[in-house]
Amino acid sequence: MMFVTRAAVTVMAALLLWAPQAQAASEQIEVLWLGHATFRITSVSGKVIVVDPFLKKNPRTPLKYKDLAAIGKVDLILVTHGHPDHVGDLVELAQSTGAMVVANYELANNLVALGVLDASKTIGFNKGGTVAPLGPGIKIHMVHADHSSSIDMLSLKPDATGVRFFDGGTAVGYVIEFENGFTIYDSGDTDVFGDMALIGRMFKPDLAIVSIGGHFTMDPEGAAYALRELIHPKQVIPMHYGTFPVINRTPAELKAALGHAPIKMIELKPGEAARF
Repeated sequence: MMFVTRAAVTVMAALLLWAPQAQAASEQIEVLWLGHATFRITSVSGKVIVVDPFLKKNPRTPLKYKDLAAIGKVDLILVTHGHPDHVGDLVELAQSTGAMVVANYELANNLVALGVLDASKTIGFNKGGTVAPLGPGIKIHMVHADHSSSIDMLSLKPDATGVRFFDGGTAVGYVIEFENGFTIYDSGDTDVFGDMALIGRMFKPDLAIVSIGGHFTMDPEGAAYALRELIHPKQVIPMHYGTFPVINRTPAELKAALGHAPIKMIELKPGEAARF
């Protein structure tokens, strides 16, 4: 006959309570903001996507993540456009992690031609296209953004000589559809444009990550209009603000501009994560 002590019963009960909570945590998507437009997104199956890696020279990146090894494993890097504050650590991160890199067709091809990316690890496509480099469960849709793009060789190779600026194609945004049906729209750097309404209608994003800093992108009022009238996400994380003096708008201004719109604003500090 087996006897079970009261302590053992307590432990077993605790394990039974913990197991569903642990499973629920493992089934969440984590969105970690690393300052400016850089995010590390982890899927429910543990696939890691980094968007616009700009860390070492990013004044808002926490010190811990100035060491790229702190990012951990990376399966996929999404690049919205070629400006230095979006690709500053692209080459090193891609090489150190072996991650696949996704970018617009011209930007991807030029980065390969310049010898900074491996062609076998680079996917160039265009707006309206969909790729699934992490398997069929995670779809990456490229969508429009209203912004410019160029490649500054000094941001990729500090010892570069000769021609400094190259064609960066066109700026884009991304919609990421995950295994569990959760959908994230990352606007990239953009102004408001009317066809954001198509993104909202076609993809019905659960979460929008949008630029609000002004000067180079839409400001809080423009972003609020886009969210409230065109995209209609359930939640929003503001980005691309406060990094440099010229992009000095704030999440508080976005929240005020949203008014009574049924959109939850999530204000992260660099190094903080939200889970969904």
